[in-house]
Amino acid sequence: MSSVDEALIDQSPRTPVRPGWPELGVAVLTFVILILIGGVIGLKLPADSPISLGHLNFLISGLAPLGAFAVAVLIRIRDVRPFGMRRVHPGWLLAAIAIALACFALSWPISAIVDPFFPGSEAVQEPYREAARSGVLSLVATVALGGVLTPIGEEALFRGVLANFLFRWGPWIGVIVSAAIFGVAHGINSIMPIAFVVGLAAGLVLRLSGSIWPAMVVHMVYNSAGMLYHGIS
Repeated sequence: MSSVDEALIDQSPRTPVRPGWPELGVAVLTFVILILIGGVIGLKLPADSPISLGHLNFLISGLAPLGAFAVAVLIRIRDVRPFGMRRVHPGWLLAAIAIALACFALSWPISAIVDPFFPGSEAVQEPYREAARSGVLSLVATVALGGVLTPIGEEALFRGVLANFLFRWGPWIGVIVSAAIFGVAHGINSIMPIAFVVGLAAGLVLRLSGSIWPAMVVHMVYNSAGMLYHGIS
C-alpha cells in the first residue's frame, strides 16, 4: 500500500474514508445559495462604493466555497482529514510553486490559441484587472482576496470535497472530472481552458501528496502572479 493510500485511510474506524453523496450534495446546494446571495449584493453595490466590483467578486468567490466546505465537513464527517487537510512534506509546497509558475507561463500560449473562439469574453476579467490597477492598496487587497482567499475557498470545495468524492472511481476520474467542472465553473469563456489546466495541476498534487495544501499553493501562486502582472503592467 502506498503512503498516499495509507494517508487516505488514516481515520477513526467510525469516520468515512472520503466525502460521499451527502457531503457533495449539501456543498453544492450551499455554494449555489451563497453565490446567489453574493450576486444580489453585487447588484445593489453603489457606484461610489469604496469596495470595487472586482474585490467583491473575489470575496464572494472565496467565502461561498469556504462556506460550502464548512457545511460539508460538519454535516456528517466532522473531520477535515478526509477532505485532504493533512500535514505534507515541505518539498511538495516547493514543487507546487514551480508547477504554478509553469501554469502561468502556459497561460499565454493557451490564451493565444483559445481567445479567437471566445470573442468579447475578455470583458469578464475586466473588473478584476481594474481592481489590480487601481493603486497600491487596491492591488494589495486584490492579491489578498483573489490570490489567497479565493484559491483557498475554491480548492477546499473543488479538490477538498469534489475531487476526494470522485477518487472513489479512480485517480484520473477525480483529477480530470474535478478539473473539468472547475473550468466550466469559471464560465464558458476564454478563462475556462486555463482554469482546467490549473485544476489538473491542483488535482494531481492533491492525489500524489495526499494533502490539499500543495493544491492551494498551486492556485494561490498562479492567481497572485496574474494579479501582480496586471497590477504592474
